[in-house]
Amino acid sequence: MKLKSKRLSFVITILMILALLVTACGSQQTQTTDEGENNQGQTTGPKIGGNLVVGITGDPYSIAPWVSNDLNSAMIANLILPPLMVTDENGKKIPYIIKDYKMSDDAKEYTIVIHDGINWHDGVPFTAEDIAFTAEYTVKHKLGFGADMFANVEKTEVIDKTTVKFYLKKPQVNFLSQVGFWINIMPKHIFEKVEDPMNFNYDGTGYGPFKLKEYKKGEYYIFERVPNWPLANNGLGAYLETVTFRVFPDHNALLLAMKNGEVHVSGSAMPVASQKQLEASPDKFGVLKVMSLGYGYFGFNYKNELLRDKNVRKAIAMTIDRDAIVNTALQGGAVKMETPISPVYKDLVKSNIKFPPFDLEGAKKVLEDAGYKLNSEGIREKNGKKLEFELIYRTTTINADSIVNIFKANAEKVGIKINLKPVDNATYTDRVVKQRNFDINFIEWGVIDDPDSSLATIYKSDTALNFMGYKNEKIDEILEKVQSEPDYQKRVEMMNEFQKEFIEELPTVNVYVKINAYGYSKEFEGWSLTPGLFGPIAAKDLVKVYKK
Repeated sequence: MKLKSKRLSFVITILMILALLVTACGSQQTQTTDEGENNQGQTTGPKIGGNLVVGITGDPYSIAPWVSNDLNSAMIANLILPPLMVTDENGKKIPYIIKDYKMSDDAKEYTIVIHDGINWHDGVPFTAEDIAFTAEYTVKHKLGFGADMFANVEKTEVIDKTTVKFYLKKPQVNFLSQVGFWINIMPKHIFEKVEDPMNFNYDGTGYGPFKLKEYKKGEYYIFERVPNWPLANNGLGAYLETVTFRVFPDHNALLLAMKNGEVHVSGSAMPVASQKQLEASPDKFGVLKVMSLGYGYFGFNYKNELLRDKNVRKAIAMTIDRDAIVNTALQGGAVKMETPISPVYKDLVKSNIKFPPFDLEGAKKVLEDAGYKLNSEGIREKNGKKLEFELIYRTTTINADSIVNIFKANAEKVGIKINLKPVDNATYTDRVVKQRNFDINFIEWGVIDDPDSSLATIYKSDTALNFMGYKNEKIDEILEKVQSEPDYQKRVEMMNEFQKEFIEELPTVNVYVKINAYGYSKEFEGWSLTPGLFGPIAAKDLVKVYKK
């Protein structure tokens, strides 16, 4: 026994020496890498701690995401109210808060199971009751696009605390991918007592990996980690101790703050010029890029009598120079969009159904033939009414001034007077989204997803996002039918018919798809992003970021 014991001790000693040698060699090999080691070769992998500062251009309209269609509001809300579904690297919807789901063969019943162990930040359990309540409440109070997305629900059934079943009035193949990605779930125990959600002072109580600590509107929003949040880092929760959003008036101010070390990551996509400045210091900054699932467009308000004339809309469409906008205004940081559906979705644009091409002489002829004659001011008019329109846009949209000035210059070459109206985010939301008080608007959709089945959300006549106020029965019929068609190829064919009708109607003219780029500081690691709304600030990605 003693001999065996000595032999065993000898073996253990040899193994320990070998282990130390391997560790030392490994340490020397990895000193030069960026991840997991500091300059002295000591391990600095993911750990809890660090205070990240995110820069955004424009103040969020509200911390309650249900009352507006504002991107910055949705961005900060995603940390406290993450979606049921998220996108993977290919832009495909996958479960997040949802653990499992099932759709019936006829696409009229959806059973959803959520992860157990998630709580609201005030300690109340997050359950299937909250999901069922959200569906009913948003419809009852007509809360934006949420009311449209849940409008097809006939009834909900809460089976147990983690399982809810939706029974639909008619088949809908994209029901879950839409509500799962877009709808922030509401706390039933708070909102069941609220009769006027549009004016309710929501305190930010959520169920996500971060909770709202404090904020000062127009300046900052501070969030702190929720310890042991179950869906992040194997139940450890997010690594970052706090995440602070700082509000900047424009991209130049945000870039300066990044270069000065006051901001660690851009929550707003950056212009090409800003990207190049950060890329010039590769030891300090990195830039993440991903193709947008949205697009930039000009929309026409049908309340305006002149814009209700299809000839006027067509002529304006023919003054839009996509090459100049993409190559000059956006400095190559986008691709042209000549079709009603984004070129990102290749199957849906194989038909090559395009908007009217850039043609100033052709635009003049369309207006001339329609009876719009040039007056002494060089503006076309008919029956004493001049083709003069206000173009409203958000100052925080990347390169917006350059884009709208190209639009203005070309429109005025054919006799259409354009008065530019740059506004902040809140004013834009009030005038365009709420009051519908505008002539022409320019903006970018953040994400237009599931285009083979979901465009009813923005282009059906009676939807909340039909800011244009147009009505086209044929488009309505196609968009209604496509939602219930289970065969993908048939949906593609139906969307080709939609595109043909859309370029005749022209409620909007879609112009470009941006390549979204986000600068970040190399003081932090673990960065990642997928196609979607929030770049690296999506909750599912931000929980993996840590201080070096």
